[in-house]
Amino acid sequence: MLHAVIILPGGSPSMAFENVGSILRMGSPLSSFKLLLIAAYSSRPKLRPLCLFLLKPFVRNGEVLLQYRCFGREMKCFIRLSDLQSDLLSVFELGVRNAYDLDLGFRPDLVIDAGGNIGLFTLRAIAATASVSNTPAEFVIFEPLPRNVAQIEKHLALNHVTARMMAGCLGGTHRTVPFYCREAIDSSFDPEKPYLSVLDVPVYLLSDAIGSSAAGRILIKLDIEGMEIEVLQQFVPNERRAVYIVGELHSFEVNSSIMEAIFRDHGWTFEYDFIADDHANFRACSPAALPMLKSMASIPVTAQA
Repeated sequence: MLHAVIILPGGSPSMAFENVGSILRMGSPLSSFKLLLIAAYSSRPKLRPLCLFLLKPFVRNGEVLLQYRCFGREMKCFIRLSDLQSDLLSVFELGVRNAYDLDLGFRPDLVIDAGGNIGLFTLRAIAATASVSNTPAEFVIFEPLPRNVAQIEKHLALNHVTARMMAGCLGGTHRTVPFYCREAIDSSFDPEKPYLSVLDVPVYLLSDAIGSSAAGRILIKLDIEGMEIEVLQQFVPNERRAVYIVGELHSFEVNSSIMEAIFRDHGWTFEYDFIADDHANFRACSPAALPMLKSMASIPVTAQA
């Protein structure tokens, strides 16, 4: 999962200004105030009693409602106090900022959000596609954690939008795998870290999401906790449509050469956005998609880190 760093006064002055400034520009002064309180509660233990007192009037059923502007559209979401750290990161990455380059010139017919968390990527993609096209796209979300699935459904209803929900994960073969439940943003297939519970979740293929769709342009987000290599190995070799993928690569030192070979051998264009802590953010497009993606036009087919 992408990780944003929220630094308030007391940290780096330049970073503090940048982050607070982004929150203040999110589109709703009241929501900016609430999000600043939540960020301070999260990052400044000494301020927690005061922040919680000031937040209390805004808490309903253990959640705080936020409103933000995204590609000219007003969107809404909740931050759960029970998953405050996780939801705060998600809101900061996909509500306050844009953690993925959606490239509005692509105009997808189908958007697949794999690793949906609480649905904020889908909400951003809905706003983005609506800003450039009068033809509605189809949306499919994969998420294995039940409490996140419930939150996604709540966010879809709150924003009066629809998406097909698939309660499971993506992989390269149909099977069932153990999923280790932790905080909402930190659950994964890794049994090595401490966990609260284990779920057996179904594994789907990208073809299950695409189904009989006639979509010619497909946007895929992959934030699937280490399953990305098997997904790409199964999907890329036989795909001829215009496909644009944004995502995260885990275990970069081991998997980067494998992923690069998958894309290189099939003529895809790709690049890394950044690499840190053995993780990398990347984006890639099929040969059919490249003419639609001006932001990738100058990237060599074998782009390096």
